[in-house]
Amino acid sequence: MEAPEELPDNIPCPYCGAANPPESEFCGACLNKTHVPREVRAEAGAARLLKNALPGAVTAAAPQASPAARAWGRLALITALFLFYTRWLAHKDYFSPLDYVNLAFHEAGHVFLGFFGRFVSALGGTLFQLLLPAVCLVHLLRRGSNLGWQLCLFWLGQNLLNVSVYAGDAVKQTLPLVGGGEHDWTYLLTELGLIAHPSAVAGFIFLCGSAVIFWSFYLIAKDAKTREPFNFG
Repeated sequence: MEAPEELPDNIPCPYCGAANPPESEFCGACLNKTHVPREVRAEAGAARLLKNALPGAVTAAAPQASPAARAWGRLALITALFLFYTRWLAHKDYFSPLDYVNLAFHEAGHVFLGFFGRFVSALGGTLFQLLLPAVCLVHLLRRGSNLGWQLCLFWLGQNLLNVSVYAGDAVKQTLPLVGGGEHDWTYLLTELGLIAHPSAVAGFIFLCGSAVIFWSFYLIAKDAKTREPFNFG
């Protein structure tokens, strides 16, 4: 039996010529698609993971999970994420453990954008907590890590759920604020002329977050046909 052809360490982008790992779906320099077949990218990603796990080992071919194993793996992941999502349906003002991470970047947004006026400073917290998962998403998308960026898409939607809770509290102001001070969304909705409709604003943001989350579920399920259940690239 002939040994399978070894994949190159890098492939040139057909548009700009930049070298990219064979598992990359998008060029890291120009962001265009590399047009490497998905099967080849999946095989290259699995081979790289095995090589990192077993330095110096030479394998004829990376083991592939069966279609049933891939489907069940993704189904289990989607189920766990969906159960996490339902916490916001059961508790209107739910604050998840993940929101402690989101809160840290929310507060950082106030610091970094505090020099651009009161409105931008107030909005900066929300912008930064949405920017973090978006940046991670783009980075993993450029690396061709499908499951990685799809999970970041879920994270982005989850942040929108958290924002909806904060926006809905603009009038009641029952949520504890870090360090006290002014409620961001009380000021923002007042400036936008929407302070009389916090529930409607919160509902719209929640709907947007839910749409992003279910879009991530669709992509994770769709990708189960060609990717390993938990291959982050």
